[in-house]
Amino acid sequence: MSTRRGKATVKDVARAAGVSVTTVSRVLNNPDLVVSEKQELVQRALQTLDYIPNQLARSLISRRSKAIGLVVPTISNPVFAPTIEAIERALDRAGYAVLIHCCERDPEREFKQVRTLIERGVDGVILTGSVHVPELAALLARTKLPYVSQDVAVDLPLGPSIALDNAGALEIAIDYLHEMGHRAIAVLTGPIANTPPINDRFASAVGRIKAHGLTLPDDWLVITDDYRGVTVKAAAARLFALRHRPTAVVCTGDILALGVVSEARAQGLRTPEDLSIIGCGDTDMGHYVDPPLTTVHMPFAEMGEAAVAHLLALLEGRAPPPFMVLPARLVVRRSVARRSLTRSGLR
Repeated sequence: MSTRRGKATVKDVARAAGVSVTTVSRVLNNPDLVVSEKQELVQRALQTLDYIPNQLARSLISRRSKAIGLVVPTISNPVFAPTIEAIERALDRAGYAVLIHCCERDPEREFKQVRTLIERGVDGVILTGSVHVPELAALLARTKLPYVSQDVAVDLPLGPSIALDNAGALEIAIDYLHEMGHRAIAVLTGPIANTPPINDRFASAVGRIKAHGLTLPDDWLVITDDYRGVTVKAAAARLFALRHRPTAVVCTGDILALGVVSEARAQGLRTPEDLSIIGCGDTDMGHYVDPPLTTVHMPFAEMGEAAVAHLLALLEGRAPPPFMVLPARLVVRRSVARRSLTRSGLR
């Protein structure tokens, strides 16, 4: 560790290593141009002096900022945590820093944030979702900024895109409930406006229930205004107050399913004996509810890793796949019972 006051400079490193400033610069920026013996001398000096490179100065030379912008709809919803973590880890391994912006599902705000990232000189950007102002595509084309879109609706890609199989996920959930003997299935979702992936899940669940030839009353289709616990529990309470109550509830997100479990317990309904509940997402919180939540795993971390791989390919002059869909899979825990074990709902 350096005992000098202030940051060590390239000149300090060159003096300590007994080499020229040019050699130090080459080790930092183009190490392949320097023989291994001198590389070792410089690396020892860098470590001894605790040298911190000036990224701004390096970017002026390389025309690379080594920073990537990431725009997400929200950081309050836990489903985005594994995606953000996976992106940060993958970019860190590649030597990039991440600048995260949260647009709160506002396309105008997203557009301004992307402009800010471009002004800051990021090397590329990862977008999230499918709802954008028309000017965004024009801005990206004009600036030639490499970009990738993740968590897109399958029919609304923007540039190289990675999608989750949202429609398939809810088909898996409905098929499992049907296999378990349920014929009275309600669907509960959060807001579907400006969230095409969630709309895909909701529409798929409705379509699959009807494909099985099941009755689906309008009051068994519940759309909440937000994801707050009080909102979800109130929606579940209205569902439970119906004269003909469903035997199972499929939710388009785990956070919704947990709210349904909580309200069911508050009303004296046992999960899964009286009511089966299945979520979507496979977030960590599903492990800790009682009973543990049966859900559909959505590969959020894999999506983040794929987004980084696609973006790095663009930065290296390679063409990534134009579109990728990552499959979902069922995770069976203990919140779903066979219909013969349930007591409520249509007979």
